Amino acid sequence: MSPSRFREFILAWIAFALGAGCLLVAGAALADTALFRIERRWHQIPSPPVTPGGAGMYQGYIFPYYLDVKTGGYNSPPATADVARGNPIGGAFTLPQSFFYSVYTGSNTPKTAWPGYTTTFFYHAYNGPGKFEPNFGPTATTRLVFPTTGGNPIPNYGRGNPATPTSTFSGRYDISRGGSLWVTPGANRFGGTFKLFFPPTAHWDQYIYYFSPALYSGFGDYFCFDDGMFDCTPGTFVSEPGTTASYQGTWWLLTELGKAKATTPTKPGGDTPTPYGNASYLKREQHYLNLIHPWTTGYAKAVNAEGNQGTGTITPQGQGYDTSLGGATITVKKRNYNQVWNKTLSTLVTSTSTPYTQILKGVTRVVSMVRPRLTWDMAVPLDPTVDPIENIWSPVRLWGLKVFFLPEPAGMLMLGVGIASLLGLSQLRRR
Repeated sequence: MSPSRFREFILAWIAFALGAGCLLVAGAALADTALFRIERRWHQIPSPPVTPGGAGMYQGYIFPYYLDVKTGGYNSPPATADVARGNPIGGAFTLPQSFFYSVYTGSNTPKTAWPGYTTTFFYHAYNGPGKFEPNFGPTATTRLVFPTTGGNPIPNYGRGNPATPTSTFSGRYDISRGGSLWVTPGANRFGGTFKLFFPPTAHWDQYIYYFSPALYSGFGDYFCFDDGMFDCTPGTFVSEPGTTASYQGTWWLLTELGKAKATTPTKPGGDTPTPYGNASYLKREQHYLNLIHPWTTGYAKAVNAEGNQGTGTITPQGQGYDTSLGGATITVKKRNYNQVWNKTLSTLVTSTSTPYTQILKGVTRVVSMVRPRLTWDMAVPLDPTVDPIENIWSPVRLWGLKVFFLPEPAGMLMLGVGIASLLGLSQLRRR
């Protein structure tokens, strides 16, 4: 090859490398990108209890789903997030919309869950964008309550009705809102919002013989409700402190043959849960309302002395953090808990666990956040003219969200371009 042709090839390789690099870092003035996976946790009923707080803890798989290749299972690629330049500790980041897409079915029987109840569910969820940044949330330790006419003494026993009724369901279920959330912000008051959405296909069905000879068939659905307004647009929904409704259930009183029991043979405009005609049916509704606080890397605790459906007073709590691991390989342990109940005595007979191991390589930054939640289960009786609406269950919950950041993909691609450029120049030099 002549010297002039050799120089042309060198200039061409340099132009290719620079051009590819410019394309890869387009928009870098606004944000970088980084690969990530997440882990979610739920602190709720004590089965089995963990400390502090006495709540039980269920831990989800690393998502996108990633089991240790040594033990088998699926190995999905990580998702990509927008991060501050260099993804520093305390730097803002945004998880993309709909990276979390989960569809599965399951069932809870009297042997594995509540005696006298058989529930099947179709869980279908996706996410809106998760936006997290510093200077988010309260500046000091804060106690969140739903103000009631009976006051809100610690630890809140659910006395009194709301001092100022909300617009949620036109205020019909503003009763006995006990409980409180305690939140202490972490470093830089880092936190934000991450919301799951349920399409119309998400639902659950339930058969209840606990009150035999009375039998019930229940149906539940999920919807998006925030501060008294329906809002199912993932791009606009933000998790602010306030009252929300996550799902509702309707239970129909059945005959001995398992069909919905009609109070009158026919009634124009009556509810029709089965295709056997238009009639008025005895039904019972429940609406699940929540008081929430946004995600935070600080400390959070949920308290309600009369909650948790007979499982005792628990105070789910957790502490978040934001730390750098410098590209370490880490092992994440998960356990599946398997329980068997005594249907007659309503007690737990045995509880076993199955361990799983998930390995993450090249973890650069870990952001662990917590989010407390109070729930009030408001029930509309079979006959509202006889019995009042009441709060029948007030569970307390704490969710956990841990984000594992991996090497930034654009940087890896640019490194590959650079290596390709050097290899090309080396080949030309040999010629």
